[in-house]
Amino acid sequence: MSEAAAPIAAPAPATPKPTPVPAQATAPVAAPVVPGKKYRIGVIPFLNVQPLLWGLKDGHTLVTVPPSRMGQALQEGRVDVAIAPVVAHFLNPELTVVPVAGIVSKGAVQSVRLLHHRPLGRILRIWADSNSQNSVFLSRLILKRWYGVKKPDIVTADMSTFHANQIGPWDACLQIGDAALNAAPFGMTVTDLGTEWTRQTGKPFVYAVWTARNVEIAREVHPMLMAAKNEGLKHFDDIVKAYKGFWVFDQPKLKAYLENNLAFDLGPAEMQGLMEFKNLLKEEGFL
Repeated sequence: MSEAAAPIAAPAPATPKPTPVPAQATAPVAAPVVPGKKYRIGVIPFLNVQPLLWGLKDGHTLVTVPPSRMGQALQEGRVDVAIAPVVAHFLNPELTVVPVAGIVSKGAVQSVRLLHHRPLGRILRIWADSNSQNSVFLSRLILKRWYGVKKPDIVTADMSTFHANQIGPWDACLQIGDAALNAAPFGMTVTDLGTEWTRQTGKPFVYAVWTARNVEIAREVHPMLMAAKNEGLKHFDDIVKAYKGFWVFDQPKLKAYLENNLAFDLGPAEMQGLMEFKNLLKEEGFL
């Protein structure tokens, strides 16, 4: 595994071959606009990505990819740019972060949680969706570093049919995305992983970022993705009204989730949180 930080598209003068810069750089890209060019955009099928997609459907191809396979889709060229879990470019350093937006929490996130019966330090096994990637790494890191659970078993399950209250007394169920916005089964303990991360580190947690196959594409799409985010943040009402999968009476709850539990900017504090996650994963032997 390479120790190099994932490249990030950054301001650069016009040169024949743009050069990646270290992940610590977060300044906006002064990128050329490519009129009329269409992109294949990898998206995750959750509510929390919708503000970043506002206005991108017209003229571009949106490709739904499970979070755990997004890095592979970028590597193989099946998508040009994607909202990818941050672990995707920890594992694939040739991918390039587009530093315009991310899915971030600064405390409770609601949509990434462990459900369990026993205290965290007694968990021996985690049931997780096979689509999970970032959250599996985060769960293992939290349990090992702060609760002394060295190597819990990770068991994949189809979360569309698996019920959290099926787990044993020493197990936990990892829920991510829309499924985690529903009420937890009665009597189960809920550990919000955004809350836990910020409590332990004092930093925001970055779940996903815009990621491109290479620096050239990252520079091309930067203005488009920035405009989509800026517009999407104005339309939470429209987003929750159009979003499928929840009852109409859930719309106020969904809007509150977007407004209060998530942030979408990717600034210096967020990049520090991202790098802290990477560094701790290395320290604990997960990368």
